[in-house]
Amino acid sequence: MSIEMSMLLLLSVIINVGQSSRPVVTFTPNTKKIFTTESISMTCDVGPNAQDDRKYDWFRTGTHVHSGKTYEIHSAETGHSGSYQCFSQHASDSLRLDVSNGWVILQLPNQVYEGDNVTLRCHHYPGYPAGQTVFYRDNKVIQNWGSEDHFHIARMDLEMSGTYKCTKSVKHHLIYYRHGDEDSMLVRELFTTPTIKVTPNPVIVGGNMTLSCDTSPHPSRPYTQLQVTFYRDGRIVQGSGVSDIYEVYNVQLEDSGKYSCEVETTDGRVRKRSEEKLIQIQT
Repeated sequence: MSIEMSMLLLLSVIINVGQSSRPVVTFTPNTKKIFTTESISMTCDVGPNAQDDRKYDWFRTGTHVHSGKTYEIHSAETGHSGSYQCFSQHASDSLRLDVSNGWVILQLPNQVYEGDNVTLRCHHYPGYPAGQTVFYRDNKVIQNWGSEDHFHIARMDLEMSGTYKCTKSVKHHLIYYRHGDEDSMLVRELFTTPTIKVTPNPVIVGGNMTLSCDTSPHPSRPYTQLQVTFYRDGRIVQGSGVSDIYEVYNVQLEDSGKYSCEVETTDGRVRKRSEEKLIQIQT
């Protein structure tokens, strides 16, 4: 694709912003790094309501490399390294892929969110014997010498962001040499801390009151399923459900109190509660 065609495509993306959801890029396997000779598949996901005839284009660091919903790289080379982005009416965020011909790479997921289960892999170049492995976070050992080249972390939270590193002994030239690699991992907020809002304001006796629980999922996880619970003075007034609205009809003075709402994922792995909002019913 020529530079002129690339610019026209980018212009059409800008013009069409707001007409449909942004695509999301996913890697399989879900890792930032692979070795030369290995394979990886990239998918451009635009959500469950995408039309079958939708067009997809892939760019690596600004250069068009493929057309189609899925882009597969077989027997990768170092030249495949770069920032990948797909276009389908909108532009996705860029995801970085690095293809290495070194001895050891630390494989981390490309994107990590609160509540995720994450596996770190201290991966050595295929075809060579390897020995024991050590994992670190921010230069502190989190798993000492062992034969396991994976390290599992359950239920990530924001405080687990940091610099991760692994060292591993790999046999080449008849001797085991110690090699290592490190990378940063940013744990993203799956959805924002909710805020509770009331209409009308003020609320008058005999009228109706509507409370809303406002939160936003991360743009790269737009289809995260959430449940909402409403509280007054710490007690549930509307149990967990998909509705982010709580309505009270024919409001009375006893409906006054401190209201809050709690949002959680359907599996309960991530849960956040709003600050309390004092609502005083007026006569």
